[in-house]
Amino acid sequence: MKNVAVIAPAGSIENPEKLIAAQNFMKQFNIETKIYPGCYETFRGMAGCDEIRLNDLHNAYLDKDIDTIICARGGYGAIRLLDKIDYNIIKNNPKKLVGSSDITALLIAIHKKTGQINYHAKMALNGISEMKTAEFLNYKNSIENNIYKYPSLGACGILWGGNLATIISLFGAPYETYIPNEDIILFIEDINEPDYKIDRMLAQILRNTPLKEKIKGVIFGEFIGAGEYLNDILKEFASALNVPHTFDPSITHGKANTVVPFGIKI
Repeated sequence: MKNVAVIAPAGSIENPEKLIAAQNFMKQFNIETKIYPGCYETFRGMAGCDEIRLNDLHNAYLDKDIDTIICARGGYGAIRLLDKIDYNIIKNNPKKLVGSSDITALLIAIHKKTGQINYHAKMALNGISEMKTAEFLNYKNSIENNIYKYPSLGACGILWGGNLATIISLFGAPYETYIPNEDIILFIEDINEPDYKIDRMLAQILRNTPLKEKIKGVIFGEFIGAGEYLNDILKEFASALNVPHTFDPSITHGKANTVVPFGIKI
């Protein structure tokens, strides 16, 4: 990680000074950071119109100096870009893409179209801008070396998943645009979703036969703000899949969010 692009494919940035703080912080580690124009734009709560956000994404991949693309934040908007992206640009100019929350949509689509490993991890705005040295060095090392200390499951597959609500939002699209080719270890998390909505979303996965058949194990992250029935709902889901499951609360919308190499085989 020597030359980083910060882009905002989803929500708008209300406090861009935090991106400057992240830029200055990374400079201490001899990392040059370029903040792309959309980070300073706003359009209906997104970081500029689709064209601006799409151009930033394409230009970050086309920049020969950039080795890592870190998204500024989640929010909403990534799904609007999926059918407009030139995936050949990404395939021919591989970079490490880092993001979570709404960026789950990009992690899924880009892996499906290119096979590239990307990173479900903290982003620039409320992640890097608030890190201390030790945390950042661990973050950097994990991204550079595909490190995730995953809990033992006794199952094999690629790590695939992210924010549960964002995954479900893809289900109206053709299967070939998001269903992985390989067997998967599904990892999921969410925030501020009541139990009944979590239950409903998991039921949608169970009814999505092509995806369901790929799942060989489940890692449940943290579901911040869920209710008293959460554990029963999660265990019932794993039982319905008839696959092993485990818990990793460091996959989260919270401050502890770990790096998960999306697409790596375990």
